Amino acid sequence: MIYRSPFREKSRQTTAFKKEGNWKLGYHTGIDRVCDTDRTLVAVCDGVVTRTSGCGKSYGNHIVYRTDDEKCVLYAHMKDRPELPVGTKIKTGQKLGTIGNTGNSSGAHLHVEIQDCATWGYGKNLLDPNDFIDWDNYKNDFTEKPWKNGSTTEKVYQTVADCKAKKNSIGSLLPREAASCVAVIDGCYLLTYSAKDTVKCGFVAYSGGV
Repeated sequence: MIYRSPFREKSRQTTAFKKEGNWKLGYHTGIDRVCDTDRTLVAVCDGVVTRTSGCGKSYGNHIVYRTDDEKCVLYAHMKDRPELPVGTKIKTGQKLGTIGNTGNSSGAHLHVEIQDCATWGYGKNLLDPNDFIDWDNYKNDFTEKPWKNGSTTEKVYQTVADCKAKKNSIGSLLPREAASCVAVIDGCYLLTYSAKDTVKCGFVAYSGGV
């Protein structure tokens, strides 16, 4: 399976996979890359968050997620501790954070690792990220998909902040009502749906099977 780039713009490699050096294992466990135009980091594929951590000595602020094809992906040295809790389902192109300079880092960059396992472990089952990530595929964000409500009424919100706080709803979708999901932003689903003779747009918290 080939993954999209974790960046939204063109990036460049600064440190190669398994380069020998003054690391704990004697070599570099992933690859380092930087993007000069957009520091946003997004998911390379669909998956589930399995680990998040604050500013440790080595990886700094980082996140690990298990891909649908049973790999583990690590993003390290992020600017802020990721807000997504363990168990959160993520979609390809969904924002996970921004490039940072936390932990054992000498400049803002992304350290990315891929491991051939369901549970991440330091220096275990390492794979070369360049064998899996298409770095030129940085525009392939979430595309429009069908959405269908479950058995309860789903509140609709105007902003991501309101959706997360579950306040100031601007409407609702009925049980089993269908819509189109056009984006996933910070775990909220942006929908377009029909309301009488008009088309409306808003955020919901429920994935609707997307």
